[in-house]
Amino acid sequence: MDIAQWPTNRLLNTAARLSANQENERLRQLGTTHAGLLTLRVLGRTSAITQVELARELRVQAQTTGKLLERLETRGLIQRTRSDDDRRVFIVSLSAEGKAVLQRAQAMEDEEAQSSMGSDAVLRAELIAHIRDLGGFPRLVGQGQDEHTDSRDLPQEKFAEELAGHDLTAG
Repeated sequence: MDIAQWPTNRLLNTAARLSANQENERLRQLGTTHAGLLTLRVLGRTSAITQVELARELRVQAQTTGKLLERLETRGLIQRTRSDDDRRVFIVSLSAEGKAVLQRAQAMEDEEAQSSMGSDAVLRAELIAHIRDLGGFPRLVGQGQDEHTDSRDLPQEKFAEELAGHDLTAG
């Protein structure tokens, strides 16, 4: 079937997948991927957090984050230490290198947003309207987010599938 004949949802899903792949290629230069960046962002907002709390923030099961955290730790982007109160509990924090990667990723995103803002304005407006029509944004607001929350800080609902299906920090 010709792409012009595809239903809208197939076009959106394909565009989202291709966009995520492109983003992961850019982030690979920094030693992480989209899932890793979401994790770094959560850690960037806290001084230290348990692996269970981190998983809750990312809206995934704690064991889902294990391999991702291991890779981020191996790359020196995070630190994990055992809790003094309960040796079974890991406390996760952002390392100095993780903070630097987070800043570089933010700069890359800001630069990309500036360079594409004019050409993507119509597409962005249509996507925002489509997301709102589907009820996505009001539902997120209802989960403790507000209208001014940076959308880059919102974990994606498909995060667990992404973690389970790919080597997200391979570089």
